[in-house]
Amino acid sequence: MADDDEDRLLRDTAARIAKAFRPSGTRQLDTDPAPALEALSSAGLMAMRGPGGSTGPEAETAQVAVVVREIARAMVPVPYLDGEIAAERASGRPSAAFALALTAADLAGTARGALDDALEHARMRRQFGRPVGSFQAVAHLAADAAVDLTAADAIAAHAAWGVDHLPPADALAVAAAAHTLSAEAAIAVCETAIQILGGIGMTWEHLAHMRLRRAHRLAGTGTPAAPEPLPDLRALDTPPEAVFRAGLVDWIRTTGPRGDPDDRVAWHRTLHAAGYVGVSFPAEAGGRGLPAAYEAVVNDELGAHGMPPVPPIGHLAHALRRFGTPAQRATHLADLLSGAVAWCQGFSEPDAGSDLAALSTRARRDGDAYRVTGTKIWTSGAVEAERCLLLCRTGEPDGRHHGLSVLLVPMDAPGVRVEPIVTAFETREFAQVFFDDVRVPAADLLGAEGDGWAIAMALLGYERGPADIGWTSRLAAALAETRAQAAADDPRVAERLGHAERWLYALRLRVRDRLRGRSPDADPGPEGSLDKLLLTRVDRIVGRLRLDVLGPDAMTGYLWSRAAGIYGGTEQIQRDIVAQRVLGLPRGR
Repeated sequence: MADDDEDRLLRDTAARIAKAFRPSGTRQLDTDPAPALEALSSAGLMAMRGPGGSTGPEAETAQVAVVVREIARAMVPVPYLDGEIAAERASGRPSAAFALALTAADLAGTARGALDDALEHARMRRQFGRPVGSFQAVAHLAADAAVDLTAADAIAAHAAWGVDHLPPADALAVAAAAHTLSAEAAIAVCETAIQILGGIGMTWEHLAHMRLRRAHRLAGTGTPAAPEPLPDLRALDTPPEAVFRAGLVDWIRTTGPRGDPDDRVAWHRTLHAAGYVGVSFPAEAGGRGLPAAYEAVVNDELGAHGMPPVPPIGHLAHALRRFGTPAQRATHLADLLSGAVAWCQGFSEPDAGSDLAALSTRARRDGDAYRVTGTKIWTSGAVEAERCLLLCRTGEPDGRHHGLSVLLVPMDAPGVRVEPIVTAFETREFAQVFFDDVRVPAADLLGAEGDGWAIAMALLGYERGPADIGWTSRLAAALAETRAQAAADDPRVAERLGHAERWLYALRLRVRDRLRGRSPDADPGPEGSLDKLLLTRVDRIVGRLRLDVLGPDAMTGYLWSRAAGIYGGTEQIQRDIVAQRVLGLPRGR
């Protein structure tokens, strides 16, 4: 194929990358790519040759120029072409952090273009009488690629911001991490795109093969051999957040190591008494009325100091906040947040786990009460719980997601029986709960009769949030402990630690961004499944690393990391949600 045809195709696809990646409502840059090219080249991160055939092993200058320009346009308003970097370029001293951040952005944009093309093909291409994107095997490939891209987007954008706002050493550390993770993600996404495209992925009809070549080429550019450790995320704090964080740190240092590490109730009450449970909930409910981003600050500091996480009750509290009557909120919300009353969530059943619409627990209206009969299983905290947020069927037995309702059931009501399930670790945090004609006052109906499916979906959106269940704190503490005990002179262990820390960093950035964008009047939505899949991946990276480094002592944590793809909805269900409701692929039959 002639060079001008190749360049034309590259320009067309680069424009599509920019259109897909540019945030809505932002301006476009008509920027000259020459300074960016000079920065990349001078930092030794891009080999080029001129149009006249001068020496250089890899990329044509024109091709690099197109992609750099389009990715620059796509990344606005991230200010990686502003501030101090502009002065450095003018003085002829290109920044290595700038070049690495730009390369990370290029990789993220390249991956997005590859995935977008593959998704378009999966929607249109038909096999066996239906679009190939409706096949679960294809949909799950696309969902996993979206998880890779989510992590790359988060850390590449942060690296771009850091070039202008972080100290030079920190900016370089973040940019190096962004380059490495974005390269890993871009290669995986481009490989997946070729698989989805099939044979035409290896032709000029699509540029997946060009993008894969580019991802490999950029992956091999010059990351510093021994980059500085990743900086903490305090630089992202607003001034009020910084004040809040300082108070939390002072409290942690004053509190010191707590007593019984297994006494979750005592920790819950201690943390709430200090004002650090439900900080984004209204003050009248026992919260502090702060923006949701403060929840991430609490998680960060508890994990950094090796303290237990926030009790995983956010999803239940949000359900009460969003759907409860004023009387229900006044009666239950403050006690739930404070730990004065322990709650559990009755969703899964022996024959209705991931398929909640198949549940059979029935609630029959009887005057001013409901009569509940059925069974729940894998109910976390049911042994100690005093209340259960119970999803049950009030409509027709075969109504699927129609006719479901939520009741707030007292666990000491006659007819409730709890049988603990002993785990492989000799714990009793799960139970099977039996309801035998249990009478529940009609005043304990959450929302209206028939609202159960909407309430359940909203609640699960919060349950899948890493910050809402306190899981980022657990992972940060586990990884810090692993680094402290690892052999410092083993390069393989060092690389794996760095890999785990990069992915956890991307997860924490994603969590902060999602919390900052959360509205008190809106639920997380299907994008929460992306967060859950990213959390599952990071949990397993950390769990396997700890097992390999620490040996049998870490086996329990490793096995629990396998459970990350089960609780809150299996990872297969999360992939279905991402594929259909986030990526827009058609549903299967």
